[in-house]
Amino acid sequence: MLSLRQIRRRIKSVENTKKMTRAMEMVAAAKLKKLQDLLKQSDRYTGELKRILGTLVKEKPLAHPLLEKRGEVKSILAFLVASDTGLCGSYNTNIFEQATRFLQAEGSKQPVRFVTLGRQAAAFLKRRKQTVTKELNIPKPQEIEQTVRDAAQIATTEFQSGQADQVVFIYTKVFSLGSTKPVLGQLFPIVSEEKTMDESKIVDYLIEPSLPEILEVLLPEFIEAEVSQFIKNALVAEQAARMMAMRQATDNAEEMIESLTLARNKARQASITKELIEVISGSRALQMK
Repeated sequence: MLSLRQIRRRIKSVENTKKMTRAMEMVAAAKLKKLQDLLKQSDRYTGELKRILGTLVKEKPLAHPLLEKRGEVKSILAFLVASDTGLCGSYNTNIFEQATRFLQAEGSKQPVRFVTLGRQAAAFLKRRKQTVTKELNIPKPQEIEQTVRDAAQIATTEFQSGQADQVVFIYTKVFSLGSTKPVLGQLFPIVSEEKTMDESKIVDYLIEPSLPEILEVLLPEFIEAEVSQFIKNALVAEQAARMMAMRQATDNAEEMIESLTLARNKARQASITKELIEVISGSRALQMK
């Protein structure tokens, strides 16, 4: 059984841990709010770009290197988005399970090369002896756009040059704050949504100066918007997971403090009772003399 001094030390240690986890929860909550705002702002913009491109594809078959449909997939470039650090619950574990399923399904058919976002992703793939061509860090909110441009440039170059016939993102999609799921998002070949488009949303565009020139501007913008959605979803999911993990750690610390406080009170009561017994026994011994 722990002594009274040892119990007091453990209570102090757990209280310090609780302060840390509480502070980390608040930091994660602040980051989450900022990232959620960024994701909401880009949702509508990306949706409009998809609608415009889908309408153009529906009305006129488009010939452009970035819209090329390749019959046989000989190589795949996959972006794996995890986190730079831990303390985010099962976030990394879940995305690594998705990556493992992807490798089991596709790795035996054609070579798969990876670009990682987050040190945890790079470490995971290196343990699996997978080819990592580029390692990117998880960006801060003010650095997201630059990271998006870098990732989009890598993906576009690989697809246009023929080094990759398919480019996918393995990331965590946010359905709601309490519901996130690791998914596989395809960037190239670009998947047209013209078959599922609402006919009432189709617009008859008057195109100037010409369709090829429009595409030279529209397609890079669309690709960056898609990559932005993949990365922002992952960042929101990471901070949500970290906030929940730290909240759970804080709750566990509170329960442990309550348990240790009860043990301390019992130990103190036992010590007082022992001292009283010793005093009474000594008093009786003197009376008997």
